[in-house]
Amino acid sequence: MAEITAQAVNELRKRTGLGLMECKKLLQEANGDGAKAETLAKERGMAKAAGRAGRAATAGRVEVVISEDGRSGAMVELNCETDFVARNDDFRKASVELADLVLGLSSTGVIDASTLKDENVGSKSLHEFLLDLNSRTGENVQFTRAARLSLDGPGRVDAYVHHDNKSGAIVSLKCPDDATAGSDRVIALAKDLALQVVATRPLAARRDEVAADAVAEQKRIFITQAEDKPENIREKIADGKLNAWYGEIVLVDQVFVKDPSRKVHEEIASVGKEIELGHFARLAVGESAD
Repeated sequence: MAEITAQAVNELRKRTGLGLMECKKLLQEANGDGAKAETLAKERGMAKAAGRAGRAATAGRVEVVISEDGRSGAMVELNCETDFVARNDDFRKASVELADLVLGLSSTGVIDASTLKDENVGSKSLHEFLLDLNSRTGENVQFTRAARLSLDGPGRVDAYVHHDNKSGAIVSLKCPDDATAGSDRVIALAKDLALQVVATRPLAARRDEVAADAVAEQKRIFITQAEDKPENIREKIADGKLNAWYGEIVLVDQVFVKDPSRKVHEEIASVGKEIELGHFARLAVGESAD
């Protein structure tokens, strides 16, 4: 095999706009022949794909997969340029394959997709997988974010994805045993809470997950707003406003969207007093990470 020099790689890179590793692989396939390597890139649509990289990918879809045992789930945001491609079967299938990839990871919470660059999707590297999808759709395709939730013990992870696949959420519930976790009521509860997360966009599952400095700043603001009130009741007024603020940003303190007469924590308790909210994650196409 001919020696692949750095100069040859750089020249091919300038002509095609591809990355160094792609250029090196093409040159190896072409036995060092730069013209042949460039032809291979064109035949595979790789050069065109690289040229699309700067175009805005503001459309896309959110896709979710749940494990067979219901104890873990993964969600991905895959972006493209138009809703037409976002609804394409190939694009949807690719989104599911990426969700399957994330499901097999050990990470939890929201994941920056750039940290997954060394992962493989089937026989292809993640980069090659996206480049191929880019070529087949004719649009700039970007894998931006993902999320994964998992339970070590009995429980249920489930999801809700809005009908347009533009937003979705996954929620985990801890249960006392597998029978409870597999019950219709628990499965429905997990789905309802995921819908709640999409609709109301809470920032935390519980109060103790809200940053202490954010709470202190909010209370300072509320006390300042009550400066026209008698000093002995300012603290009480601030605490009342703080509770209302928690009711907006904390999931268990929110009004349950399917029954406004009760809070989310009351709805969970009505399904089972030993059931506990675990965590949640929400993704929406085009939104930046929180």
